[in-house]
Amino acid sequence: MSAPTAPPPAPPEDAPHHPPAPVPVTPTHADLLRVFAGVAMVGIGGGLPAHMRRAVLGRAWMTELDFAESYTLAQLTPGPNAVNLAAMIGARLRGWPGALWAVVGVLTPGLIAMLAVTVVTLGLPGGLPAPLQSALRGAACAALAVMLTAALPVLRVVGGLRGGWPLALATFAGIGLLRLDLLPVLGVVVGAGLILHRPRPQEQP
Repeated sequence: MSAPTAPPPAPPEDAPHHPPAPVPVTPTHADLLRVFAGVAMVGIGGGLPAHMRRAVLGRAWMTELDFAESYTLAQLTPGPNAVNLAAMIGARLRGWPGALWAVVGVLTPGLIAMLAVTVVTLGLPGGLPAPLQSALRGAACAALAVMLTAALPVLRVVGGLRGGWPLALATFAGIGLLRLDLLPVLGVVVGAGLILHRPRPQEQP
């Protein structure tokens, strides 16, 4: 008869306690419509990706990595980045109906506001008043800072990828400094990324 095994030792009281990872929450279509419409209404001056990140992460709909992947795809897809990102997030959470409701939500407030502003400004001689033009220039500076906050999770992901920073800097040099065409640069960089991150055979024991 074998001797009884001793129970595993209890962890010390001063051992660090790691809280369990939050369980992802699946939103309804109404949730997507309501949240993305709210994001569009507070996204005055731009920076919608940053507001979307705060909204989806705060509700535990996505992780930082999921958002970074969606944000990258939205940047590489033709069309307005904010609309692309809304579609990517909605599709990731609830399929194509989710993408539809997210896009409707993010477009509707801006459409209504622009129609109203157009009706009002058509009757103003000389366009917008000078104080309003100055305020819009100040809002543009704030919008730049907001957009940079949306890029932070992508930068963190790039730092953890094989060849991430060299590829990012090469893309910046080709498009921003050398003024090369976008599609050839992306073709070269995406091809290099596929080679660096190609599936590798598992090592045999």
